[in-house]
Amino acid sequence: MVAPSFTEGEMIRNVCSKCRRYVVGATVMVTEVEMTRKIVHLATLVVPLGYALTSEETVLVFLVPFFICFLSVDLLRHFLPGLASLFRKYFFGRVLREEEGETFMGSTYFLFSTILTILLFPKPIAISSLLILILADTAAALVGKGIGRVRILGKTLEGSMAFFFTALLIVWIYPNMNRFSGSVAALGATLIEILPIRLNDNLTIPLTAGTIMFFLGG
Repeated sequence: MVAPSFTEGEMIRNVCSKCRRYVVGATVMVTEVEMTRKIVHLATLVVPLGYALTSEETVLVFLVPFFICFLSVDLLRHFLPGLASLFRKYFFGRVLREEEGETFMGSTYFLFSTILTILLFPKPIAISSLLILILADTAAALVGKGIGRVRILGKTLEGSMAFFFTALLIVWIYPNMNRFSGSVAALGATLIEILPIRLNDNLTIPLTAGTIMFFLGG
């Protein structure tokens, strides 16, 4: 049997075509994962909205058991390889970021920081800090991954601007919020989001924003 012959140009086009299909496929996969994460992230709006309509005690009655549950799952999946395999296959494993495989899930950090934020700060500051985490962080991710071009410390300038202006909008329209302290908090949360620190954004963003607003007058 005579092997089919290809010119050098045909071979290069073949390889490039396969590379394009691989890259496009990978991009779609990453986009789907990120979109799934952000949909879940936006669903957590129920927490600040629920807090606005009820009381601290009522919200904590729901949050604390959820936190204990997620923390238990996180600890078990790290110490029991069999459970970790089942977790990756059937539960949230498909939408975990790479670094979350070695640490806690973003959901665990979110629940922990939400409980701390509610306990540490007055209600308006706590709610606005959580809104910054949920809405500004989502805006940064979607804009940064969608149209981001200018890189800054592993993030994008466009995504960071989206974060800042979304946070600024939140503190400016939130009732009875001190706009000066809110604006400084928006800037501080943006800087924390940009800096390549090892702590999870779900923990650092609301606590940074809340601390700034609390000490600058709320």
